[in-house]
Amino acid sequence: MREVMRKHMSEPFEWGGSDCSFVFDVIEAVTGFDAIHDCRGYLTEAGALRAIRRAGFQSVQEIVEASFHEIVPGIAIRGDIGYPAEVGHPLMSPAVIDGASAFSKHPKGAILVNRASIVRAWAV
Repeated sequence: MREVMRKHMSEPFEWGGSDCSFVFDVIEAVTGFDAIHDCRGYLTEAGALRAIRRAGFQSVQEIVEASFHEIVPGIAIRGDIGYPAEVGHPLMSPAVIDGASAFSKHPKGAILVNRASIVRAWAV
C-alpha cells in the first residue's frame, strides 16, 4: 500500500496516470479489486468524465459509493478511503487514510489531509 502511495505522491498530477486513479491503484494493491477497471485509458479531464459516464456513473464519488460500504469516519482504518468535504466536482478524488493523515491527488499535485477532516468514509 505505502509503496504505491509513495510512487503516486511523488509524481506530478497526470490525467489517467496519477489522478484519482492513485486511490484506486492503492486499493487494488491491497485487495486485488480495481473499481475503475472499466474507466481506465483516458488522457484528459474530458476523457475521464466520458470514461466514468460510459461505465454508468456521473462522478468518482458514485463509483466509491457503488463499490464500497460507507462507514462512520471515526472508525476508518489504514487503507480505507474518504472525502474531507462535500464533493464539488465530479472528478474529485477521495483520499486514502493512513494513520492521522489522508492522501489524495489534485490537478495542483499531491494533497495531504488531516484525517480529522474526513466527513465521509468507506471501508476497503
